[in-house]
Formats: sequence, C-alpha cells, structure tokens
Amino acid sequence: MSGANHPLRTRIVEKLAVSDADASARFMATLDERLGDATPAVRDLLAGIGSGSPYLSRLIERKTRHALDLFNMAPEASLATALALARAAAQADGVKGQMQALREAKSAAALAIGLAEIAGAWSTMDAARALSDFADEAVGSALQMALEEVQAKGLLVANGAGSIEQGSGVAVIAMGKLGGRELNYSSDIDLIVIYDPSTDALSSGGDPRRAAVLATKLMVSRLSDQTRDGYVFRTDLRLRPDPGGSAAAVSINAAEAYYEAHGQNWERAAFIKARPIAGDMYLGAEFMKRLRPFIWRKHLDFAAVEDIHSIKRQIHAAKGGADIEFYGHDLKTGRGGIREIEFFAQTQQLILGGKDDALRAPATLDALAALAAPGIISESAREELTRCYVYLRRVEHRLQMIADEQTHRLPKDEVGAARLAAFLGEASVAGLEARIVETLTTTHRHFAALFERSRRLSLPIGTLSFTGVEVDEATRATLGALGFANPAAVAERIRRWHMGEIRATRTARARGLLTEMTPGLLAALTRANDPDEAFTAFDKFLSALPGGVQIFSLLANNPAIYDRLIRIMTIAPNLGRHLARRSLFVEALLEQRWPSPLLGRAELDASLSDRLAGVADFEAQLNVLRRWQAEHHFIIAAQLAEGSIEPVAAAEAFTNLAETTIAALAPLVAADAARTYGAIDGALAIVALGRLGARCMTAASDIDLMFVYRAAEGAMSSGSKSLDAADYFGRLVRRFLTAMSAPTEEGALYQVDMQLRPSGRSGPPAVSFLAFQRYYSADAWTWEKMALVKARLIVGEPSLCEAVHGEIAAILRQPRDSAATAHDVVSMRARLRASHRSTDPWDLKHVDGGFTDIDFVIEYLSLAHRSALGSDLNTDPAVALAELKKAEILDAARANTLITALELYETILQVGRAAAGGAFVFGRTGPALRDRLARACGVDAIEEAEEMLKRAEASVIVIFDEVVTAAATSAPSSTPSDASTAS
Repeated sequence: MSGANHPLRTRIVEKLAVSDADASARFMATLDERLGDATPAVRDLLAGIGSGSPYLSRLIERKTRHALDLFNMAPEASLATALALARAAAQADGVKGQMQALREAKSAAALAIGLAEIAGAWSTMDAARALSDFADEAVGSALQMALEEVQAKGLLVANGAGSIEQGSGVAVIAMGKLGGRELNYSSDIDLIVIYDPSTDALSSGGDPRRAAVLATKLMVSRLSDQTRDGYVFRTDLRLRPDPGGSAAAVSINAAEAYYEAHGQNWERAAFIKARPIAGDMYLGAEFMKRLRPFIWRKHLDFAAVEDIHSIKRQIHAAKGGADIEFYGHDLKTGRGGIREIEFFAQTQQLILGGKDDALRAPATLDALAALAAPGIISESAREELTRCYVYLRRVEHRLQMIADEQTHRLPKDEVGAARLAAFLGEASVAGLEARIVETLTTTHRHFAALFERSRRLSLPIGTLSFTGVEVDEATRATLGALGFANPAAVAERIRRWHMGEIRATRTARARGLLTEMTPGLLAALTRANDPDEAFTAFDKFLSALPGGVQIFSLLANNPAIYDRLIRIMTIAPNLGRHLARRSLFVEALLEQRWPSPLLGRAELDASLSDRLAGVADFEAQLNVLRRWQAEHHFIIAAQLAEGSIEPVAAAEAFTNLAETTIAALAPLVAADAARTYGAIDGALAIVALGRLGARCMTAASDIDLMFVYRAAEGAMSSGSKSLDAADYFGRLVRRFLTAMSAPTEEGALYQVDMQLRPSGRSGPPAVSFLAFQRYYSADAWTWEKMALVKARLIVGEPSLCEAVHGEIAAILRQPRDSAATAHDVVSMRARLRASHRSTDPWDLKHVDGGFTDIDFVIEYLSLAHRSALGSDLNTDPAVALAELKKAEILDAARANTLITALELYETILQVGRAAAGGAFVFGRTGPALRDRLARACGVDAIEEAEEMLKRAEASVIVIFDEVVTAAATSAPSSTPSDASTAS
C-alpha cells in the first residue's frame, strides 16, 4: 500500500463531484461545527460522499468524531485498529456483546477502507486486500466465539495449544475473492469448513460431526445475522462438497473422496483462490495439500481441455447474444465484465498450472502477470486486462458503497448514472459511459479471442448457465421464455447433471460433452408438445444411463437426432428406458434412415444369417440372436410409437421378426440337443396360433405356439442315454422354450404361451402327429377348434408341416351344427365376461364389443360355414372378414363395420403397446402418448378417439348378438367350464 504512515488528509488525490446538491448540503449541515479545522480537501471529499453514498453518510453521521479522526491517521493505522477490534470482539461479554463488538469493528473497517479508497490514498486493489484482511480477522474471531460455546456444551475438549482454534480439528477455507485476497466492498464471503474427526479435541467430545457442524452454524450466525448494529459479512457455504446433501461442515476424508470422484472443473477453478484463514491452520494446510492433485493436474488430454473450455461456454453464455451496453449492465457476469477476466486467467491456469507452479497465483492480477512472464499471453494483453480489471473493480466498489449492497449492475436510469459518475469523479454521464463501454469491449475482445474456436453454449434467446451452486436467474428467465412451465426446476435439474449427481455425468469427459449437447437438447425439448413432460422423460433416460461418454458423444455429434429421441421418450417412456440400458439402440437410430425401411422375411433372414456367421458356440449364438432381435424390435416399436410407420405395417414387421427369430432359433436348439442326446429319426413342426398365427403381432405380444412331431415307430435317440421320441422331443421343446424366454443380460426373446396345445397346461410340450389327430377328432372342445382358425405352420420339416396343415384344415372343415356351435361360443363369452369383464372402453381385450367379440364372430362363422368358403380362411382377422363378406356368409354392412372397428382397435393396441412395452393401460398414459393415439385415430383430441371407440364397441356388440347369439339354440354345449384360456 502506497504512502504508508502518512495521514489520510495529506493523501487525498480524488476530486468527487456533487450530483445531488440538496443531499450534499443536508449532510454537511449535520456535521456543522464538528468539522472543526477540516481542510478544504476533506470538506470537498465529504460533500461528494454526502451526495453519492447514503451508506457512508450514515456511518459518518453516527460517528463523526471517529470519521474525522480517520483523516488524521494513516489508513494503515486505521485498518490496524479495525483488525484489533475484530480480534477483541471474541472477548466481549455474552453472545450479544460479542456480536455487537464484531459489528462495530466492521463499521470501523468499512469506514476506514472506504475513505482511504475514495480519497485515492489506496488503490481499489489495496482496498480489496484490506477488506480481505479484515474478513480473515472477523471469521477467526467468530470461529473462536463459536468454538468456545461448543466447548462449553462439552462437545469440544481443551487442547492446550495456546488458542482454542489451533488443534481444534476445525478449519475454515476461504474461497472466491476472499481466498484471493481481492474481496469487494460489499461482498459475500464464500467459506468451506473442514473438520478432522480423529483430532483429540473433537474425538474426546464424543461426537465430532455434531461439534463441527454446530461450530460452523454458530460462526455463520455471528457473522451474518442482521441485528440493530447490522451484520458483518453475508456468509455462503454452498461451495462445499455436495452442498445439497452434505452438512454445514464436511470431514476432510469425505471432502477428499468427493472431489476425487465427483469434482467438477468449475470447482477446480474455485480452488485456485482457496486458502485456510481460520481455525486449525495445520488441518487447513493438509486439506489444500490433499486437493493439489485435483486442482493441478500434471497431464491433461484433449477431452479434459475441452471440458475446461466447457466451463467457459457456460459462463460465456451468461449474456447470450446481448450486446455490450451501459444502462443496467452487470459488471460482474455481463459481457466484457469482471468474470470474463477472471476466467481468462483461470482457464489457462487450470490447463497449464499442473506442470508449472509459477502459474498458480490466486489473485487475478498476479495470475495475469504469471501468464505473461513466459509469453503465454502477450504483455499488451496483460496490460490491457489489468487496466480493465482495476477499473471495473473500482466502479464495482463505488456501486456497492452507495447503499452497502452486493450489486454489480450499473444504474438503469440517468439519475442513478449521474450520481455514480459524480461519485467516481467523472465530469459527465457521457464520459462515464464511454469509458465503461470501452473497458467492456476491450475485455471481451481478449476473452473471445481465447475461445474463438469453441462452440458456444447459447441460444439466440438468451442466457444458459448451469455452473455454480444455485440456479442462475437469467437462465431461469431464458427457459421460461423457451416455453418451460417450471423453468426453475428444469434449470436446477440440469445444474445437478453438471454436478455429477447421476452416473452418466460423473466423469469430466461426460460433463464436457453434456455441455456441448445442452443447447440442441433444449431447443428440441421446446419443440415438444409439452416441454416439461419431454424434459422429465429425458431426465429419466439420462438418470438410467450407466455411463454418459458414449451416448453423449453420439448425441453431441448428431444433434438432428434430438427431436426423434425426445418424441420417442415422451410418447414411450418404456423405450426411453431401453435406450438408457442399451447404447446400441441409439446407434441404431443414428445409423438407419428414418423412417427406416421395414425388412421383409427374406431380408431379415439374410441379416440374421450374416450376424450368426462364424459364431460357433451355442450360448454365443443365442446372445447374438437376442441382440439382433432386440435391435430390430426397438426400431419397429420406436417408429410406430413416434408415428413414422403405420400400425398395419408395424404388425407385419413384428410378425416377420418373430418368425425369423423362431426359424433361426429352432435349428440352433436342435443342433445343441443333438450334441447332448444324439440324433433321432423324426421331425418337428411349429404351429403359430393367436396373434403370431394371425400375423398381427404387437410390440408386447406373447407367442402362442404348438409343437407337433413325427418319428419312426420305435425310434430312439443315438446319444449315450437313448431317449424315445416323446421324451426326446419333449426335452427339445423345453430347451427351445428356455432359449426363447429365459431372462439374460441381453434380455429375453419372447414369452411363449403353450396353453392352446392339446390338453392345455396338463399336456406334454410336444405331441405326436397321431396324438394331435386323435385329440382334435375326439377330445377337443369347441374353443380349441376356434383357436385353430388362426393356426399357421411357420417352421418345420416340409412334409410334416404339410401334413399338420392338412389336418388342421380337415378339423376346421368338419360338419358341425351351427346352432350348437353358436351356443358354445355364447357360453364361452359369458364365462370370459364373468372372469375378465371390463367397462373401460380402452381395455380392448376384455371390454364388451372389443377384440374378443370380433374374433368370436369370425371363428364362429368359419366353423359353422366352412364348407361355403371353398378354401382355407386367411388367419388375418381383417382378411378373414373380407373373405366372409365375399362368400356372403357375412353381409357387407356388418363385415364393413367389423373391419372398421378392427382397424381402430389394432391402431390403438399397436401404438399403445409399442409405447408401454407391455399391457396397454390407458389410465397410465401421458399427454404425449394421448396426442399420438388421437392422431393415429385420425382425430385431434383423445376425447374424440374415445367416442369413436365407444361407438365401435356398441356396434360390435350388436353384430355379435345378431350373428352369434341369435343363432344359439338349446343344443348341448361342448364348452368346458375352464375355457377362460381362449383368446
């Protein structure tokens, strides 16, 4: 500090102007005779203060004698007095006395430092160091008060170290501007409190954590509580590790573990300025020593450098596309402001300081000098940025001296600007504006040049900043303008992503990539029907990811995928969960055209054959098959859910996929069984029933199968343990079922339903061709023959498949009494209603007038009038209805009504199951899926779709009664009492 030991009055070099003559005159009048022999320079200075600073005016009015005495003292002596008052405050009587004494010390320091800076006796940075020195003493005194109170409660044991703080096991680390000894005039102070539970003083008290946390809270109270005497410093503990989940004081080991596992680069930047200032200084030094590898990395790869630059992109975005301005500009975070200079230095320190200790200077101006010395930045850059920093800090101090407010924003009107200009000694507002704009422009020119190759984290609409410990207000405003209904929650959640709160963002590389992708992501979210719902879906996806680097890399380099991805996640959260578990699905979205051409059977067969080529091991083959099936299943379901393909095309695609999977799996299982049991003289055929047989599979359909074998009489397997045909094919089928349905890391292929096989659950897994013939000729119930209407041979030895197909056709062509058949159908429908009836129009399987009633009409007519059809009835229900109409078995009006209803039902079921990934329950659907369902139904609102459903169901009920119920007679029923398994 220049001019040491000379009285302040002899060192006045500033000339303040008066912007408010009345306020100045009133202030000077209150001082009146007390001014005594004050020099003209002192009087002029006081007049300017009376016009420019209500806060300092009040301090001077309250303690005029003390204020005038300050002009007769060297500023260094005045500061020493304030420091001594702060130290002595801990010795005052009682808590009230201590707090009053500490606040009196703060007033003395604020007045002494403020007058010294205004007079020009000290530079702004001299004043900043003086404020920091006083804050050190105040924090130390407040901690002493707190520790003594904790000791009085028996939680801390005297350590005999000379002072209660030394050896206490509690250390206070100063962060930010206090840590760098460049505190501003009305600053908060950022502190981290560390404790060591193994310290004797703490451990002897029995509960180290409780003692340290209590001491911290008491210290903060002494400093920041507002009393009639004011406050000392607003104290912020949010820079501590994991502030949302940790206590006010953090153990040294927990803090070290946090920074090793989750520390972010903005925290590394914050620790550049960190230093122990109070309490157990040995512990504080030990903590900083342990953090040195976290702060100063010896080796940085490109990804780490990019992550450091990502901090800049977030801070750079803090004024988005705004121009440099004067009125209302934020001198700290605005474009060209103080933070840009600090970050200009800190970013280069982080990148290069791991290898060069000389670059680790905490204070901003020292850091600029250190960077210039080896030529990392030019000397002209250092000079210009130093000049800009000092001037911006000077203006910042004057702004804060006006009302003792922690503000960095220039006045928004000319009256305020005139007062500030006068308080700074400027001749005019225009002169002040020109100087500030030139300073901001110069700062930003250097700042922008440093990162000119970086991509910006910004949207044209404004601020996006997610660093730090709280939601940025400007960012919240930007998100609100983008259309988010709850922008604060969105901003807080993204900030938590950047904190590494989820697994996907716990590495520096992942967080850097997240920064890159955020603007595109937010833009895509705002294009969703409900941005908040879309954000929630994406958050769930992100939270479920086991790691983020691979997925974030794909997304950051392919922003065009965002809209598609968000549509899928919002409409179908289940598919979002699949995406989170399997990055290959995201790759599939990127690699394929959209909509992706749906492959036919031949193309699917060829694709799977290529994947399996060269894979010899059976388990490896199964895993390849599972991955292949899951990938194709996801692509179909995702396109269907988000509307790129029609439901009828999806049904065919799902069916083709299932058939290809079964056709590929069957020989793999057969070969594996042959290795275990040997060969046998026989063959196996697989019959598809239900939705697979009807070629209308959905994203969540089970597969209904029947297995029929044929073997030579007395055939035995050739393995070491010979098996007869029934045992052999039974074991083969069980192996097949296990391969299909067993849950594995790659997932299961399909769930298989065997209840439609002869004898249902009690029957063998595979039946011989002869047993199949006997059962359906003598023992099968009507509902079992109805199920065969959808039966198709899909895999097997050709001659056996032909024989089974012929037998099924013969069973269906058998003459039967139409009235008795109708009676059986009506009885079975009544039993199904009794066990599964629903009144929900969206429960299409169980509601009256739903799928079951349409199927029963088709199945009844195909059995009762088979001879009139002339050929096999198509297993697809829609085609079957058309054939029944063509054969005039069902009149055109009824057939058309059923076809229309069936198309509507299939549309809803296909989309709903693709989105849900299982049973479709309308009550669990979100707004996006409801919109998608309405659009799929060809209407604008889901309420219209529901009315369509109700009308269709009512029409189907009428047709069922007219076609089936009316045909029923009192003929004997062949329907069993347990026919609830019928579909």
